Amino acid sequence: MADVWHVGVDQVPESLAVLLDERDRARRRQIAVPADRSRFLAAWVLARLVLGEKLGRDPAALSFHRACAHCGDPTHGKPVVETDGPRPDFSLAHSGGLAVLVVSDRAVGVDVEDATAREQPLAPALSARERANCRSYADFARLWTRKEALLKAVGKGLAVHPRHIEVLGTTLLALPAALGRPEDYTLRDLPLPAPYVGSVAALGSRLSLSVRSGESLVGRAAQACGARSIPARIAGPE
Repeated sequence: MADVWHVGVDQVPESLAVLLDERDRARRRQIAVPADRSRFLAAWVLARLVLGEKLGRDPAALSFHRACAHCGDPTHGKPVVETDGPRPDFSLAHSGGLAVLVVSDRAVGVDVEDATAREQPLAPALSARERANCRSYADFARLWTRKEALLKAVGKGLAVHPRHIEVLGTTLLALPAALGRPEDYTLRDLPLPAPYVGSVAALGSRLSLSVRSGESLVGRAAQACGARSIPARIAGPE
C-alpha cells in the first residue's frame, strides 16, 4: 500500500514554516529563487504533517537524516525519518504549483511534472523505442516521471543515467544490473490535478494506491499554528 498526498504550493502559508527544523530552515534560506523556496516549504510541510500523523508525533519534532545508503555521504541521500518503531519510506516531488508526497511500508519513489511546460525533451535520456512512443511533450513528461520515480525509489537519483532505464507504459523493460530485475518493481501513474502528471515506483508487486488532496490537512495545521506545537493527530479523518 502507498499513500499519496498532493497540495497546491499556494495553499501552504508561510506561517507553517514553524514546522521546519533549523537544518531545513537553513536549507531553505540557501534557495535563491522565491518560487523554489515556496515549493520546498510546501513539500516539507506536507511530509511533516502526514508522517507526524502516521507516527503519532508532533510534526515539528520529527527529525530526518540524509545519509546516502550507497556511499555514506550525510548530505545527499534519500531522506529517512528517525523513529524507534517501524519506519515508513517516503518520497517527495514538486513541479510548478504542486507538491506531492508518497508514504509506504516499502521502498518507494514519486515524481511529478507539468505536462504543459514544453521544455525540450531530453532525447539522450530515452531509448529509441521510448522516443518512438513520445509523440508530444505530455508523453515525454509522463515517461520522465516513471524513470525518475524509479530512481528515487532505489535512492540513486540521477546518479544512474536515465537512458539505462527503459519503460514502456508502466512496464519496466530494462534496468542496470546493480538495481535488480525489472520485475522487482512496480510502476503506477497518478491521477493528479491538471496539468500535472506523476508516477510512483515501489519495490515489490501488487501496489495499491490511495491518492488524496492535502488541502484540508494543511488548512487545519494553519489554523493551529498559533499554538506552541501542532498536535500529531491534527490530520483527523478525511
